[in-house]
Amino acid sequence: MTDEQKTSPDSAEIRLSPDEALVLFELLSRWSEENAVPTPDASCFESAAECAVLLALLADLQKQLVAPFREDYAEAVKAARRRLAPSWDYPDLRG
Repeated sequence: MTDEQKTSPDSAEIRLSPDEALVLFELLSRWSEENAVPTPDASCFESAAECAVLLALLADLQKQLVAPFREDYAEAVKAARRRLAPSWDYPDLRG
């Protein structure tokens, strides 16, 4: 994001718990890598801008998180998912 975007009256600051940040980082990383993992298809997005925002969010998380560099990263993600899972009892985003 540019400095101008950050200081706009319509800008927003989002705070995530460590577990939320880790789970979101893992999700966005998985979606952005070239591999066989399922990702949202083009029909999920109305504009390339939406992808740009998600990748910018991933870049911001990459700058801030230390956990992805830890030896026990995979276990840390699993533990974060376990702790967060009870907060959502639905099969998808629509609930």
